[in-house]
Amino acid sequence: MLMNVMIVEIILFFCKKIKEGGNMNSIQKYRGLAIADYFVKNCIEQNIPVTNMSILKMIYFAHGFSYALRHKPLIKDPFLAWPWGPVEKHTYDCFKKYSANPITSISGETNDELIKIEKDKELCIFLDKFIPLAKASPFVLSDKSHVSGGPWDVTPAFKEIDEKIIQVYFCAKYGNE
Repeated sequence: MLMNVMIVEIILFFCKKIKEGGNMNSIQKYRGLAIADYFVKNCIEQNIPVTNMSILKMIYFAHGFSYALRHKPLIKDPFLAWPWGPVEKHTYDCFKKYSANPITSISGETNDELIKIEKDKELCIFLDKFIPLAKASPFVLSDKSHVSGGPWDVTPAFKEIDEKIIQVYFCAKYGNE
């Protein structure tokens, strides 16, 4: 029953956006790597070691919570259901050279996007809430992304996690309206 109500709410939200003259494609979304670079840059500045596995979970959680709390998507790239949790492939590929070691620099591929992110103070306030996740064990973050019935759990291994599943799950579980 709650799931049906959430689906109706989401449909109404999209209808409202379209009626206002916009569509979901006009909402500012960023590459996963740009959000990852924001996190890496801030972690380095705060002397918080962060690994590739942690960054991948941080961008996933930020994306899901963006639906729930900001009522809009954050990342335009798909997430895949890999064994250790959701993965945005381009971000993984960029930082995999660090293996399980701390990332020591941003990618250098998202400078223009990173400037846009940093100019959006509301977005920065939202993203900064996720920086403390870098202090958690990457395996704890992985476990949290594996919750029973969650988007990763209901997606076959190595397949793309349906964006609507991410949206509905996070809105139903954590939404504030």
